[in-house]
Amino acid sequence: MNKIFNLAMLLICILITACSSDNEPKEPNTATPIQFEKREYTVMFGKGVAIPFTGGGGVYELTASNPDVLGKFCIDIETNNHLYIQPSKIGESYLTIKDIKADATVTLHIIVEDFYLAFVIDEIEGNNKNIFFVEGATIKYIRNEDNTKPVKIEVSRPETFQIETIAEGVFDITQSDTYIFTMKFTLHHKSDEEHVLYEYTMGGDGMYMSLFNSIFNFGWKEIVASSKSQPVKVVEMILTDKNNDCKIRCHLAS
Repeated sequence: MNKIFNLAMLLICILITACSSDNEPKEPNTATPIQFEKREYTVMFGKGVAIPFTGGGGVYELTASNPDVLGKFCIDIETNNHLYIQPSKIGESYLTIKDIKADATVTLHIIVEDFYLAFVIDEIEGNNKNIFFVEGATIKYIRNEDNTKPVKIEVSRPETFQIETIAEGVFDITQSDTYIFTMKFTLHHKSDEEHVLYEYTMGGDGMYMSLFNSIFNFGWKEIVASSKSQPVKVVEMILTDKNNDCKIRCHLAS
């Protein structure tokens, strides 16, 4: 009889303990969900990018809608503050990031463009006849697969916080027998197919000439050798329109 009583008491204790465990409040989820400044990012083909973020629980699942475009992508668990992407193809992809600990999901739209050199126009002196060149505009020299040397002129619109392309076209650089370099633009407004030709004598730091040479395969042996002697912090390009006494100062954007 005592054995039956003891067994019954043991079962009651087990049930009470189980019920007590179920009623105990679970620890609240204190992880802040991962957050990015934007939902859309444009990156360059052939150039790795680190996109910062805040928050995050530290454990993530990443899924790309077009992994062939994004190539390699990951979040550095040690630093836990950057998304790294090494794109492998031109195109677009959506990247979904599931924050396991915070129980949250973020989807980013990633656009991979051709590699380009970007120069920002800082100052224009003299009589500027180029309606597309304005202070603050960005000149994008694009390196596409066929190396056709396309170029875009972009401006930032503060009222809409958007970047607008105001002109498109192609560019080329020629070298004279006396080592004078001339940059030629054939430009047109994005809504008008009428092309206008502009020519400028090139000056400034030799480093940017080395960049043009290596990226666009111009084959200037002397300019590459001379550009290595004087490192500079800010790479400046000066375009001079001698016919109109105009000088345009630009710097290489980071």
